[in-house]
Amino acid sequence: MTVHTGRHFLQIPGPTNVPDRVLRAMDMPTMDHRGPEFAEIGFAVLAAMQRVFRTNQPVIIYPSSGTGAWEAAIVNTLAPGDKVLMAETGQFAVLWRGIADRFKLDVDFIPGDWRHGADLAQIEARLSADKAHKIKAVCVVHNETSTACVTDPRAVRKIMDDVKHPALLMVDTISGLGSLEYEHDAWGIDVSVAGSQKGLMLPPGLGFNVISDKALAASKQARLPRAFRCGSLPARCPHRRLPARRARATGGARSPARSGRPLRDRQRGWPKPMRARADARGTPVDLPRTTSRSPGVQADRKAQHRACDPAPR
Repeated sequence: MTVHTGRHFLQIPGPTNVPDRVLRAMDMPTMDHRGPEFAEIGFAVLAAMQRVFRTNQPVIIYPSSGTGAWEAAIVNTLAPGDKVLMAETGQFAVLWRGIADRFKLDVDFIPGDWRHGADLAQIEARLSADKAHKIKAVCVVHNETSTACVTDPRAVRKIMDDVKHPALLMVDTISGLGSLEYEHDAWGIDVSVAGSQKGLMLPPGLGFNVISDKALAASKQARLPRAFRCGSLPARCPHRRLPARRARATGGARSPARSGRPLRDRQRGWPKPMRARADARGTPVDLPRTTSRSPGVQADRKAQHRACDPAPR
């Protein structure tokens, strides 16, 4: 075992470094996970997560990584053979597509160059051509960790409304929530997918789904095998789903970004020191100066391509 001196500082896209106030919130004696004190924490956490997602809809919390939340979004709303429309914006979009493939869904995967958000023109074209409404869900990654590309869910929702398509809108905001502005209800999102370890700056181990009334209705017709269920516990005991220390940690989570520094940085472009360091390494920032560039993740172009490790998110 390697012994480190000083404090270990992670320099990866996720997990992010956990703030001291979150670590202190977790530093408590073990409590009875079936007792009234933990029930009180559980209900408080569920209510607080509604505020983070800007929603009045149910927030489902799973003891999982973001990969588990991806799977939960699919298996609780779809059936074998259902057609889904997905967009390639980076490695995590590819991995989400892989989960859909393993559940035998019919995936229409819009190719991308990993330098822009989802191709909105192609989304509109394919939804417009789907007169029989065979597409049951549109799945996009809000903030692509591997490429720093952003897709605005509002633009996708507008397209779906304009062409009057009834598909569910599913959004992966695992690295977007807490880093970029995000509003589940106001933006018309049916299933939000998130995790604890990136923008929220919590330890890994919690996956989140937020579900609209439309998605909840779809869950009654879902026929995929489920390890992550959105309605398997009675309303009186949702806290039993939560790991105790992770539940305490959410009390110190970051507030969602609305009009603060990350959004201003996106309009100004990358901070100059970051760009200077990337240029000095010969790996300049490889995204155009558009709204596709994430304020929460920096992407450098590597001199030699190396396949990404398909590790769990």
